[in-house]
Amino acid sequence: MERERELDPDICGCILEFLLFNSADDLLVKKLIKAFPPFNLNPCSEKAILLRSIQTQIQAGHITHKILDSLEMIHRIDSDQRLPIPDTMKEAYCAVALDCTAKFFTVDPNPNPDAVNRIWRGRVESLERSRASDLVSDLLRNRRRQVEAAFEDEEARRCLIAMNTRKEAIHRLRLYIGEAFASMGSPVLERACLRFTSSQDGQLQAH
Repeated sequence: MERERELDPDICGCILEFLLFNSADDLLVKKLIKAFPPFNLNPCSEKAILLRSIQTQIQAGHITHKILDSLEMIHRIDSDQRLPIPDTMKEAYCAVALDCTAKFFTVDPNPNPDAVNRIWRGRVESLERSRASDLVSDLLRNRRRQVEAAFEDEEARRCLIAMNTRKEAIHRLRLYIGEAFASMGSPVLERACLRFTSSQDGQLQAH
């Protein structure tokens, strides 16, 4: 019996990259990842998977600290590729951090400081000390001061609660995701198809 041939890892990577950019079916992408033989994702595919995971969360209306984790991982990928960190990413990160904080005040006007500090004194301070410090913007620092004021001042607390932080976070994330996908260019398969189509057109015109 003829031995089954495994798919070439490079081909698997190209197929996955194409689907990450073009398929709206997250379940299909997950099934293919499980079905393919082990292969190393290129940075572009890693980034696309993270962007897709953020898309899935905001489509469900979920804004959580997991999105902050994904943005930080994308930042590491971009930094390793020596890519600039766009303002849209910094603004999205700030908006998500603020929404994750505001919901504590919405549930309880006097929330547990430890829960809030995990974001601002834990996560953000760690970012400032790390190589991801360029993800920390002046706006993020201003939001941190606003959050700290909300613990001490009732008017500052009311202002924070009144803000539609969820809508702003979703808006900023969508702007960033659109820009990020656009900056990554076309998948390898798509470029190959375009080259093939162009060459076929050239041959037809020659005849």
